[in-house]
Amino acid sequence: MSGGNTTEILKQGFRSGSAESTLKLSSFFASELPADCFITLSGDLGAGKTTFVKGLAQGLGVKETVKSPSFNIYGIYDTAGGGKLVHLDAYRLSGAEAFDDLLLDEIVPGDKIVCVEWPEMVADALPPDAYALKFDILEDGSHFMKLL
Repeated sequence: MSGGNTTEILKQGFRSGSAESTLKLSSFFASELPADCFITLSGDLGAGKTTFVKGLAQGLGVKETVKSPSFNIYGIYDTAGGGKLVHLDAYRLSGAEAFDDLLLDEIVPGDKIVCVEWPEMVADALPPDAYALKFDILEDGSHFMKLL
């Protein structure tokens, strides 16, 4: 696997047998993303969504430790390129209005990559051109991710 074709790999679907494999893939994927975009991450608890975001953070040069945003709703991290990585857990949000009430554009002006776990909770607030990733846990315990 190398940078430059990760989007195509994800479109076909990627089976990951380890956290390290997921981190490596998403780190490469980070280099293919525009400076300002949304990524939705759908899948069951434990399917690899937060691990994927940790790999994105590595690829974007984030120095801080990325943690699950479940209790804080979101975390904001500085990237090496001067933008921000926003990792948001929408599970406890009650809809698009609650998402809009977070005022992300005011709190984080400028370029940002926004990763939204549980996007179905706030679907009406998300841009139609968001990268949509679906995560599944396979019977053998490995993880499968696909760019829809």
